[in-house]
Order: sequence, then structure tokens, then C-alpha cells
Amino acid sequence: MTNERNLNKMMAKLQMVVVLTLALLSNSSCIRKDLFLRVDQTQIAVEIYDINLDLLWGIGWDTQWQYDWDAALETYGDLGYTKPELIKGTIYNLDESTGKRFSSFVKIFDSNGGRVSLTSGSTYDMMFYNFGTEWTSFYQSDDYETYTASTRMSSQSSWIRTRAESESSEMPDTSRSYIDYNQPDELFGTLVEDIYIDEDPSAYDKEYDEEGNITYIYKINATLRPYSFIYVYQIIITNNADEKGDRIKGARGLTATGLSQGVEMFSRRTFNNTISITTDDIKPMQRHKNVRLEGEAVADSADIIAARILTWGLPGMNPLETTKAATKAPDIDRNFVGIGLTLRNNYTWTVTRDITEQMHQRPTGGIITIYVDANEVPEDLINQKPQSSGGGFNAEVENWSNEVNAEVTI
Repeated sequence: MTNERNLNKMMAKLQMVVVLTLALLSNSSCIRKDLFLRVDQTQIAVEIYDINLDLLWGIGWDTQWQYDWDAALETYGDLGYTKPELIKGTIYNLDESTGKRFSSFVKIFDSNGGRVSLTSGSTYDMMFYNFGTEWTSFYQSDDYETYTASTRMSSQSSWIRTRAESESSEMPDTSRSYIDYNQPDELFGTLVEDIYIDEDPSAYDKEYDEEGNITYIYKINATLRPYSFIYVYQIIITNNADEKGDRIKGARGLTATGLSQGVEMFSRRTFNNTISITTDDIKPMQRHKNVRLEGEAVADSADIIAARILTWGLPGMNPLETTKAATKAPDIDRNFVGIGLTLRNNYTWTVTRDITEQMHQRPTGGIITIYVDANEVPEDLINQKPQSSGGGFNAEVENWSNEVNAEVTI
């Protein structure tokens, strides 16, 4: 009789815990069952592990840099990703007969993970990505079949623009459709599919809280991987010094073209349409020794300028599932870079390079190397009277010619 009374007390205690959990989460869209004495409510422990750093510095970044790697890090600091503080989890209810998502609710976790209460006997998909992005727009389709992330057109009054509508362009016709966009935020995420919440408590780890109440734990590995990728554009300037000093002293800005506008987050496939991204965040020019040049040559010293750009990557592909974008249509996959180099008289000399092959060899980001021979600076430009004020870099894809004091029309 005593054993039966104790058993009834334990079951009532477990029931109270489950009902309390249900009451706390009653605002969610998830359908709940009548609990009574059954363990129909299970605590799910979602474990968010550290961001996978193999994609950041592990794929030959040190060998892609054209001089000493330690010197590069000392000069430019940490150019990699930063770990997010908050994680947004979108939990989708699945129809068991069709496998389609039919409703969802959202929970915010910290970067160490957390727990969410789900209904046993049900199946879920879970989408996790870092919360608090500023420049990224998200769109969830009404049928929950697609979830996209993209960036808006550039809204700041940047003096670096790209457009390509002129017949005089040296670029192929198919490259004349770029629109200038903001860089995306650093975005990391993962989709965990077909999570079935078993009704049998023995399928889970069991924990007790301080009051002795039982919680059943289903642990999920939700390792985040990048959606946006870092490219560092390394501009190596040779033959820079002459009898009057350095011909080139820095850069005003850099524009990269042929990049994807966004990504479908479930499949990780990037958009097909191409955009350009511009940055004026240029690292100061530094002189370094033993710099590798094209081919096998090594320069005793050379000047190096670097710029960092975040992008969704190349169009029409899943960067994490390919090593080279060789299967994409050739009429949309050209990549160019325009650089506004600042001369010693403060004029801007605009140069352009085709970087398609380098970009395609690095679909998940990396270092893109651009060589500039300072002897190619036009003498009539560098010998002009020093410019005291004004001026700007306008990297228009339509002509890519040398530009002096070029203002931009917004």
C-alpha cells in the first residue's frame, strides 16, 4: 500500500512538471496533446557548437598570401569570422503523411545552445542562424518551402559605384548588368531535418532538477557553417619607388563584380543573378620583404594593399559542396575587380583585373591576388599639379579608364 501511494505521488509530481512547461509555452503555434499522466512533453536540448573554422583559415589561406603569413596577421590583424552571440531557431512542424512543413515558431538561443519544449509523437525541422544581422534581409515563403537571405541595394552615399551600360566597355556584354549592393553580414547557420520526438521516455537522456523533477533530453548537433564568405583582395604593387618617392600611396576603394545577390538557406544554393560589392575599407599600404610575384619570381620588397569583402559567393551554386564553379554557365560567371589607387599627387588611377579563375578556385572565400606595376601609371597623370582637395574613385564597369577627380551621381 505504501509503495502504491509513493508511486502515485511521483506520477503526480511528473505531471505537474509537464503541465507547467506547457503553460509557459502556451503562446507557441505548436499543437499540444492532453498530458495527464503520460510523458507527452519532452525537453529538447539544442547544442550549438563553435563555428567550423576549417572554412576560415584552414584551406590554404597561409599559402595564398604572397609573403610571410605571420607578418600578414601582424599587419592586418584577424581577418576571419567572429562567433555570434545569439542564435535564432525556427522550429517547423512537419506533416507526417506529406513531409511538408505546415507551421513554425521561433526561439532565441545564446551561442552555447539552449532548450525548447516540443510535443512527443511529432516530427520537426529546425533552422538555426545567428540573430541580430543588420544588412541582411530574410524572406520565408508562405508554404515554408524556401527561406532566403539577401542584401539590399547600397543606400549609403558611396563615391564608389559600378554600372555597365556603355558600348565602350572592355568587358563582355554578359557582364554589363551589375548593380551595386551592400556587403552581407557574417551569417552562419544550419538546417536539421526530420527530428522525430519519440513517445518512449527511454529514448532520451534523463536529468533531474534541484527539486527532483524529471526532464528528458534529446541532444541535437547544430554546428553552424558560413553562408557568407570572406574574400581578401591583396594588391601587390611593384616598381613603386622612383626618384620622387612612391608613385602609389594607397587606395580609395575596391569594387568586385560577378557576385551572387543572396542564398536560399535550406539548400545553400546561391542566387543566379549577379551584383557588385564595393568597399572603401582599405588597409593602409605596407612594404614587405620577399614577396612572391607571378610565376616563380620573388621581389626583395613590394608594397601591399589589402581589402576585405563579405559576399554570398559565386552565383548558382552551393559553395560548401563544390571546389570549383566550373559547371556554371560561362555567360554569367565572370568576375572583375576595379581598384581606385591613390597617387602621390592625390589623383586617382583606376585599374581593373579579370579575377574569374581565382574566384572560381575559392568558392568558400580566400585571398585574391592582384598585381599592379607602378611604372604603368600614366606620366601625364602623375606629373600633374598635386590635388589639394576633392576627387573620388568611380569604378564604373562601362569604361574602366583612368579617371581624374571623378564625382559620382547618386
